Amino acid sequence: MTDHILQLRNAGKHRAPTEQSQMVSRVAENIVVGVEDQEHLSLESLRSRYRATRIAVIDIGSNSIRLVAFEGAPRAPTPIFNEKVMCGLGRGMESSGRLNPGGVGLALDNLGRFVAAASAMGVSRVSAFATAAVRDAEDGLEFITTLKKTLGLDVRVLSGEEEARLSAYGVVSGFANATGLVGDLGGGSLELVRVSAGAVHEMGTLPLGALRLNESMTNGVTIGAIVKKSLGTLDWLDAAEGETLYAVGGAWRALAKVHMAQSGYSLRMIDGYGVSASAFTEFAKLLARQSDQALSKLPAISSKRTEAVRASSIVLRRVVKLARPKWIVFIARGVREGLLYEALDRQTRSLDPLLTSAAAFGQRFGRFTEVGPALSQWTDGLFPNDVPRRRRLRHAACELGDTGWFDHPDYRHRHAWGRILTSPLMGLDHGDRAFLALVAAARYRGGIEEDMRLMARNIGLDENEMRDARALGEALRLGYTITAGQPDLLHDSRFVRTDTTLTLQLPEFGGDFIGNVVQKRFNDLAGTLRLEPLLEAR
Repeated sequence: MTDHILQLRNAGKHRAPTEQSQMVSRVAENIVVGVEDQEHLSLESLRSRYRATRIAVIDIGSNSIRLVAFEGAPRAPTPIFNEKVMCGLGRGMESSGRLNPGGVGLALDNLGRFVAAASAMGVSRVSAFATAAVRDAEDGLEFITTLKKTLGLDVRVLSGEEEARLSAYGVVSGFANATGLVGDLGGGSLELVRVSAGAVHEMGTLPLGALRLNESMTNGVTIGAIVKKSLGTLDWLDAAEGETLYAVGGAWRALAKVHMAQSGYSLRMIDGYGVSASAFTEFAKLLARQSDQALSKLPAISSKRTEAVRASSIVLRRVVKLARPKWIVFIARGVREGLLYEALDRQTRSLDPLLTSAAAFGQRFGRFTEVGPALSQWTDGLFPNDVPRRRRLRHAACELGDTGWFDHPDYRHRHAWGRILTSPLMGLDHGDRAFLALVAAARYRGGIEEDMRLMARNIGLDENEMRDARALGEALRLGYTITAGQPDLLHDSRFVRTDTTLTLQLPEFGGDFIGNVVQKRFNDLAGTLRLEPLLEAR
């Protein structure tokens, strides 16, 4: 699929227009070919156009088991199926040393379904792994042997170091320049890894899983001292001072869900949710002091996650106290995605996850799949002083600029806003998501509605960022209108921006593509930027 994307782009990227007649002939030829092709397209061929190699991952954790199937570009695989069962394999293991018998039966029943479902989806391979509960249990090997014998499932039992490294890879797969501390709290263990500019450094695994600690508390043990002593064995934690703690794992994601609900946060999406470390640890301190009855009434999380809230809160507070990060960013990815990232070659790993996922998204849902790179180059003149972070977002927005075309025209702006805000794009914090979503809304409406503005402000965008998002959306709207979705004209036109004017320079024959709609949309764009609009032929 990736090769196909590159071929499409290269086919149109360097073509320069010669004269109007040739361009019009090409456009007309494309339309005719498209109509004729419809006669030969079967339903299956339409499906296969977007089908890529599918890979399934089965995660056998201490608290839950999960099947996730991915497809798409290897650097930015999209989850297309995700099913979880809370088995509690590690429940009671602190006392017994063995897997929970009820959890084993539940796991065997559902892992059989997972294997059958993966086969039905036509995956090219199934990668199965098990973590702390199976690794540490006396009967862990027996359980793995049973899976092989009854289901034909080969399960990789991860060592503590492997689990830590793969968890860090899961974070780096989405946030390529991650710097700080990755912490993955599961049911049976806590993995901590120091990362710098995407590179993995020191790592450690500790027996501080939420299920284990919760069992100890039930037995009357004060776990604060246990957590403090275990964390004290890692003398490198303070290297993350002033940086970011990347919080991974269902136990900590549950805390984030409660925090979102309690604070009235607008976007209920875990991945990329960032908060002040000091403020969140105060919140975690309050949670740890709640009664069982109060915890059972918490919003946004299941009852099976509630039992681990107190232990999860205590561990988070202790990690923050020792590592002293400035921010906590909650991450939806982890060992599963790290397993896929581990299998990539060095060159593929080096690709930008946002731009790769945006290009794949645009290819899947767009009509005019060659226009994105041309729009990126064309809008360089509109925002000549973009910092690298903003330039990266702008280029991603250009790749996504046509993905709302299949909605009803009256609803495209609103559907595009929601789709981009909640899409499985990688490498985005919530502010970046809001920016791209505003661009998508303005691309189809030419403006931004008040509820969108309020939500973007709640997520963290300021007025200047929202103005630039609207302007970029209006530029994409203008670009698609001028070119009718064909990139050729953009290669020989450009924006020139001064402190007072915005000029759009077009080739001589480009004037034939200008009408009232184009003029109005260009005026709207200049007005948003508070500049005088000028059209020039050159």
